[in-house]
Amino acid sequence: MFVLLGIAFMVANTTETYAQKKVDKTVVYEVSMHCKSCKAKIERDLAFEKGVKEVTASLDEKMVTVKYDDAKTTPEKIAEAIKKLGYEAKVIEEKKKS
Repeated sequence: MFVLLGIAFMVANTTETYAQKKVDKTVVYEVSMHCKSCKAKIERDLAFEKGVKEVTASLDEKMVTVKYDDAKTTPEKIAEAIKKLGYEAKVIEEKKKS
């Protein structure tokens, strides 16, 4: 009985610690996209990058906003992924969200 309570306590503490360390962040890039196909390609392909949770591209503003898990990726890795798709990417703004 005490063993089960001890295990449950350890699992609860591990889960709580993980939840505290996990932080979602948002980064905004200026990207050299030119058309609707560029926008669609970036939104579609970038969504498959490790740690990326949400991608929104604005063709009019030539900006891409990415929500990501900072435990799994970095703004630099995301920018590199954008470059591999054939576009230039420059970080404009980084925001921390819990």
